Amino acid sequence: MSKKKWKIAALLALSCLVMSPVLAFDAGDVARLVETRSCPGGDLRGATLKNKDLTGADLTGADLSYADLSGAVLEGADLSKANLQKANLRKAYLVKAKLDGADLTHANLSYAVLNRGSLIGVTAYRTSFAHASLTFANLYTADLRESNFDYASGAMANFYSANLARSWFFRSNFMSANFTSANLYDARFRRANLSEALLRSANLTSATVVGSNLTKAELTSANLDDANLAGTDMEDAKFTADSIREAYKK
Repeated sequence: MSKKKWKIAALLALSCLVMSPVLAFDAGDVARLVETRSCPGGDLRGATLKNKDLTGADLTGADLSYADLSGAVLEGADLSKANLQKANLRKAYLVKAKLDGADLTHANLSYAVLNRGSLIGVTAYRTSFAHASLTFANLYTADLRESNFDYASGAMANFYSANLARSWFFRSNFMSANFTSANLYDARFRRANLSEALLRSANLTSATVVGSNLTKAELTSANLDDANLAGTDMEDAKFTADSIREAYKK
């Protein structure tokens, strides 16, 4: 190999090392988790835990970034303050799991079951909740900007003061969900079910709520400036007179 080609190869190898995430999990931590279901603060970066039964596991503060938890059973598990950035939780079973303060940035939670889960204060920027089940889940003050909730189901879910700016909700069902004081700036609701939802004091500026169901929804003091409510059923919905005046309704 010529000196020039050798330098190019070396530079390419170095760039891969710099750009690639460090996924060197601690094998001992993985073994401990599987055997005892307890690994608080563990180094589980990039670990393969697909379809593992981790019911009730203690994973508080664990680093699970890039980990494969697809299909894993995490019912009642404690993942508070865990790092789950870019983790794969597709079809994971997280009923009554605790994820308070966890980082779910860019994680895949599509088809996950999060019913009655606690996700208070989570960071979930650009996270996929497509087809997920969030019935009675608590996402109080969660950062969910630009996340995907297409086809998700979250009846009675709590999004109080959550940041959902520019998130997507295509054919999602959030009947009776609580979006009080939530930031829904430029959010996209298309054919979504928000019947009987609480949207008091919510920020829906520039939001798209097209062909959706807002029957009996509570929108008192909501900000609807430049919102598009075309084709949306608002029968018996409650508005503040001034808030609806600025909404764009075809």
